[in-house]
Amino acid sequence: MLFMTNQGLGRAFHGGQHYENFPVASWLIPASLRPSVIQLYQFARTGDDLADEGSLTIAQRQAGLTLLRQGLWNRPFATDGLELGPLEPATLYTLGQRTGRLFAEQTHGRDWADKLLQAFEYDAAFRPFDDWPAVLQYCRKSAAPVGRLMLELFGQSTPPDGDAAADRETGLTGMALIAAESDAICMGLQLVNFAQDIHQDLARHRPTLPVSEWPEDWSFTPTQGPATALRLGDRLGETSREDRIRITRALALRGLHQLARGRDLPKRIEATRKPHARRLAFEISLTLEGGTQIGERLLKRPLLPWKASTRLSRLWLALILLNRLPRMFFKTPL
Repeated sequence: MLFMTNQGLGRAFHGGQHYENFPVASWLIPASLRPSVIQLYQFARTGDDLADEGSLTIAQRQAGLTLLRQGLWNRPFATDGLELGPLEPATLYTLGQRTGRLFAEQTHGRDWADKLLQAFEYDAAFRPFDDWPAVLQYCRKSAAPVGRLMLELFGQSTPPDGDAAADRETGLTGMALIAAESDAICMGLQLVNFAQDIHQDLARHRPTLPVSEWPEDWSFTPTQGPATALRLGDRLGETSREDRIRITRALALRGLHQLARGRDLPKRIEATRKPHARRLAFEISLTLEGGTQIGERLLKRPLLPWKASTRLSRLWLALILLNRLPRMFFKTPL
C-alpha cells in the first residue's frame, strides 16, 4: 500500500498517489503542521481506499478498518478472527496509532477520526441511501470530521455536537458556529464530489443518489455467486439524458447550498486571532472557492460527469491566488 511521506510537499495535488482537487499540506499550512496534516491525510486516504478500492473482499476491508481503529485508540494489536488477505496488519495498526497520537491532548480528535472509520465501514458493505436525510447523515461522518480534525490541529477545538444543518438564525455563537460552518463546507464538498464522480460510482455499482430520487428504470439487486464477497449488490437499469441532467443538478445544487452556509468561515476563523488562523482561513477560502467552481461547472454542463470527473489545474490555482481569492476573502464583513 502506497503512502504519502513528508518528502515532496510540492506534489500536493497528488498526495498518496491519488489526484486531489485541493492541496494537501500546501505552503498555506505552516511548516510545523504539515507532517500532522499529511499523517491525517494518510489515515483518511487509507481508510477510504480500504473501503471501496481494489479487489479486497468485504471481510478484508472490514479487517483493515478494524486494525486502523485498534491503533487509533491504542488498543492491543490483535488479528485473531480477521480475514487479512494481502493486507499488512502491522502497517495499518501503526498508521492508526500515529494518527491517534496527533490528538493525545485534544478532547474530541480521536472521536472525529473514529467517525471517519464508521463511514468507511458503511462503504465497505454498501447499501443505497434511502433518502436525502440519509445522505446527509452519511456526510456528517464521512466529510464533516475532516474539517473538525483540521480545526483541532490548528488549536480551534470545537464542541462535539455541532450540526451542519444549523445556521445563524439558530443563535449559535463562537466555536459552535465555526463548527456548524465547517461541517457545512465539508458536507458541501462531499455532495459536489458525488456529482462530479457519478460515472465512477455507478461503474462500481455504488449509486450516491438516494433511492427516493432514482429513475424508474433503476434497481439494486443482491449480488449472486462468488462476487458476493466483493460487493453486496449491483445497480441495474439505464439512465436517460433527462435523468442524467436531473441527477447531476440535484447533487450539485445541494452541495452548493451547503457550501454557501459556510461562506463566512474563513473570516470567522481569522477573527479568533489564534496562531496560524489567517493561513488556515486562506486554505479554507481556496477550498471553498474550488468546490463552488466545480459545482457551478456541473450545473452548466450536467452531462460531463457521466463521462469524466471535473478537475482543477495548477493554472486555476495560480489564477485564484492572484485574482479571485483576495476579492472573495474581503468582499463582505461579518
